[in-house]
Parts: sequence; C-alpha cells; structure tokens
Amino acid sequence: MNDTLLNAYSGIKTHQFGIDSLSNNIANVNTLGYRSNDPEFKTLFSSHLDALNAKSVVANDRNYGVTGSGNVLSNKDGEYMPSEGEFHMAYQGKGWFVIGPNKNGEMTINKDGFSKKQDNFLTRAGNFARDADGYLVTPEGYYVYGIDLKKIKDGTLNSTARDEDIEKLHGNTLSPLQIPQDLTYQPVLSTKVGISVNLNPKDHLKGVQDFFLNDKGEIIKERFLNQDINALANDDNEPIDAITNRKLNISIQKEDGKKEDFVFTYGDAEKGENQFKTLGDLQKLLKEKTGLDLNLIKSEKDAKSPPLLLEIANPSETPITFSLSGGIADKLGLKADGMELKKGISRDSVAIKIPYYSTEVDIYDKAGDKYLLQSEYYMTNSNDPTSSPTSKRKNQTWEVKSYIVDPKNKTPINDPTWEIVGFDSATHKMKSAPMTLDFKGNKLTYSLDKSENHDSSDLSYQDSKLLEASQDGKPRGIFRDMRIEENGVISLAFSNGVVEPVARIGILAFT
Repeated sequence: MNDTLLNAYSGIKTHQFGIDSLSNNIANVNTLGYRSNDPEFKTLFSSHLDALNAKSVVANDRNYGVTGSGNVLSNKDGEYMPSEGEFHMAYQGKGWFVIGPNKNGEMTINKDGFSKKQDNFLTRAGNFARDADGYLVTPEGYYVYGIDLKKIKDGTLNSTARDEDIEKLHGNTLSPLQIPQDLTYQPVLSTKVGISVNLNPKDHLKGVQDFFLNDKGEIIKERFLNQDINALANDDNEPIDAITNRKLNISIQKEDGKKEDFVFTYGDAEKGENQFKTLGDLQKLLKEKTGLDLNLIKSEKDAKSPPLLLEIANPSETPITFSLSGGIADKLGLKADGMELKKGISRDSVAIKIPYYSTEVDIYDKAGDKYLLQSEYYMTNSNDPTSSPTSKRKNQTWEVKSYIVDPKNKTPINDPTWEIVGFDSATHKMKSAPMTLDFKGNKLTYSLDKSENHDSSDLSYQDSKLLEASQDGKPRGIFRDMRIEENGVISLAFSNGVVEPVARIGILAFT
C-alpha cells in the first residue's frame, strides 16, 4: 500500500483515539473522584533504506505513522469542589482512599506491600456518608477504612492518654470506621490536679482571725508567734511595709524617774542588734528590754471570730510612762507619747489583716458529678533582701489550706490539708511538694507550684490570679460535633468541652 495512505490512515485512527480519550475526560468532568486519561502514542512501524542514499549521514528510516500506545491514568489533582456534606472530604497529593465491602474487614500496610482478609478497592471520591449503624460508607455502600483508636464501646467514648493516641494514629492496620450518632463521653475521675497562681501580697487582704483562730475561736499561738510583721496590714488595707519603716523607738520611764530608750529594728541581718522579724521576736524583745507584754486579743471578747488586735500591756503593779513611735507603730495604730501604762490599761492596735488569696477548681467524681477544690492562701513571711544568707526567713512563704466542697450545699466533704509554699527570691517561682487529698475514698494528687503550661509566681507587678488549672478529670458529655483535620484525624467534640481524637482516614499511596 502507498506509504502516504498508510500515514494518513494511522494519523486518522490515532487522532480518533486522542479525541475519544479527551471526550471521555470532558464527559466525566463533574464525576467525583474521576481520574483523567492521558493518551500516549508511539511510532507505528518503520523501514530502513539500505540502497537509497546509503552513504548519507542523515538517517534513512521512514515510518508509516503513529498509533496509540496507552491511555494512562493521570496523577494530577483535579479541581476541588465545595461541599456541605458532613463527611465529604478530598485528598491532596498522591494516594487513594481505601474502601471495602466487609464491615469486619482488616488491611495491614507494610513497607513492601500489604495484606488483607477481604477484597479492597481504591478511590479518589471522598463523598462519604454515615449509615444507620454509624459506619462511614461510599454512595455504593462500601465501608471506608482507616485507623480506629477503639475508644467507642456500647455508645460510650472512653478517653485515653494523648501520647498513646499519637502512637496509635501512626499505625498501619486499617479497618472500617464507625462513629455512632448517639454517643456519650464517659466521665473520668479526677486523680491529678495542677494549678499555677500568681500571689501578690498587696492585692488582697483578709482579717487575721480566719488564720489565727481555730474552729473553736481559740488563738493558734504558734501561728501568731511565727507571723512576719511585714506580712500584715491595718484595717485601712495599708501594708505595714516594715522594710521601708524598720525602726521602732521605745521610751520607758518608771516611777523613780529613770528613763530608758530603745531602738528595735525590723529584719534579721547577719550582724544586727535588737532585731525582730516575727511577732514572736518582737514579743520576746519587748519583754526582755522593757518588761512589757505583746499579746493578740479579740476585739470582742466573747465573739467566736471577731477582728483581732495587738495589745501592749504592763503586767506589773508598778505604772510606767510609755512612748512608742516609728512607721510600724503608726501603721498599726500603736503610737504613744507619754502614755501611762498600768495593770488593766493597755495600748491596743487597730484590727490587723493578712495578705490572702483563694482559688477554686472544678473536679469530678467517678459519676462525672462536679465538686470544687478550694485553696486559701495566707502570707506568713515576706521577702527581705537584707536578711542573712543563712536565714530561713529570707524568702516569701504562704500557708495554704486546701479542701473539697460539695457545690450543692457549699459544705466541705473532707478535712482540710495545710501546706507551706515558698518562692525563690531570684526566679520568683514557687517551691512546693505535691499534696494528697481524700476525694470520696480516692487519692487526689494536688500540685500548687505548676500547671501544664505555667509556673506559680509571686510577681508584684501582676495581680493575684489563677493563671491556669490542669487536671485529668472530665464530666459526662454528649456528642455535639465532628471535625476532620488536615492530616485526616477525626475528632469528636462533646458538650463538656472535650475534643477527643477517635480515628484517622486511611490513605494508600504507591511509590
């Protein structure tokens, strides 16, 4: 046959092959998951001329046209279309969704291939839905495969550790994914709580009676004696500020006319004289030098928890003339000038207060019922930069009372636990050991020094506040919403605010 006719014929047939492929692509332009065809061509056949121009440096081959060599699937991403389907998704890049007809199926992917217990198919169409049993399926009814964390059982989701979830989500065993419509979040008992708080001693104050008196209204002598004077305030909410006003000037004149003057200094420097830091120190110094008593008294003698005052009294039968001055005396209302002190007459201060703060954290029992973990902070010692390096009182310390309250009747359900916490003067971070509280027969470990993302501090330029609370307990929740992340992880959101990963869409890619 004439070579020209052969070339024309093969060209027409090949052109028709390309048109058929192109028309098929156009016809399926709106077909979800359709992979376009790319036609490929090759030379039909050729003949070599041995005689004609045999010595020419130019090739002597002649061919009779081309033919289609293949119609391969394109690996290019198609156009992505918006969709309101709850489970509609698209995958960008090389890879295929894995589907199959068996809801009890399983497929394991390895580096060298894969193994399966049933027939499986691959698709790029992500128009999935959820059937009556909660399985993710294609419009044809095939089950969508992925990594199932197996958290859901009998309509209840049981939470697992985050690190455990991350490890499982990178697994290689795929199975049909099921997300029931009616789903509840299993409550989790609170066993660990960590909080971070900033404590500013000038921010909140409270009457010392709540700290110095026990439940019977009796004075707790140890707390009174160990209280740092600089960790007090007057009834006008003014801190004593003993670091600025360190001097107490005392003058005593007895009946014989003999007069004695003393200067007491606040602090515990390494080589100081007549120093005092606590109320106990001042009480001892006052007694040794002047014979006078420093007492803590109730403003109302018979009341159970009235405001408390400081009292300077003369226990002797011999009257004396007493003078007291200095910034500390002014703030406490103890200033006196030539006052006669005799038995039965005393110099009383104004009602005294103490730096205070409180926090409240929700915790949950096994049934998911909420309780309140409350802590009350009382400052007992202030930071003094002039303190001796060996002093045990150079850093700020607080005593913390913690207990659990039933929010329904506002009453504690356990005995309070007391803990002493301190702050490093250089880093301003809290130093505290975890405490253990009884929570309805279960142990609750409670850390005051740090939460998940923050450390507790005593920064004076910030208000006292609860920075963060972290815990492992959760209340019961109802399934509200589903989220599919960019990495294919399916997370469920519940009414209790918890968002929990449950599965990951399976993708199979060939390299």
